[in-house]
Amino acid sequence: MKFCPDYAKIDAKTLDKIKILENEIGVILLAYEKPPAYAKIPDSDVVKLKEVERSMGVTLVAFS
Repeated sequence: MKFCPDYAKIDAKTLDKIKILENEIGVILLAYEKPPAYAKIPDSDVVKLKEVERSMGVTLVAFS
């Protein structure tokens, strides 16, 4: 089972465009071959995820 999609295969020119955009809008961008589908999880599980995030100081993203 694959949990995360592959990063997009991009050339140097495209990478430069992405870096420029990152600087312009002040965010970090990740380029994927196929956009990931976020998991639809019950609110009770979201509460559990948030508790783990707080306790570990990480951000968790759920993919389906």
